[in-house]
Amino acid sequence: MRRPAQRNRVMGEINITPLTDVMLVLLVIFMVTTPLILKAGIDINLPKAHVKPASPIQRLTISLSADGKVMLDNEAIALDQLGPRLSTMFKQGADPSVTVSADEQVPYGDAVRVLDIARQAGAAKLVLAAEPVSLPLMSQEMMKK
Repeated sequence: MRRPAQRNRVMGEINITPLTDVMLVLLVIFMVTTPLILKAGIDINLPKAHVKPASPIQRLTISLSADGKVMLDNEAIALDQLGPRLSTMFKQGADPSVTVSADEQVPYGDAVRVLDIARQAGAAKLVLAAEPVSLPLMSQEMMKK
């Protein structure tokens, strides 16, 4: 026997499967597009070094391109305006950690000048960015033994 009262009853449960599907798709979209957004700005070929990957700490980034352009967090800025702008940002509560990303063709003196400007503006921690090089699993010497 069928119960006619239950057939017309409204379902009181929420099906969250479509919501989960949408959230997973959005997560994938954000994971794919975030590196593209963060790379926006000027084209820089970082020098390669045996370094650990960058930490997820949000720092101010100063970028120096091979053609002499200076950018502060993806915003073009004149080199003579960099110091006052950094001091203002630090006074307003910005994290005093600065990452300097300089193209490998940038003269050493220009990179040092930017580091000095950041230090004088109040940067407490300065980091030079480099492209990580993967370490070999076994060195040549170990393979010979």
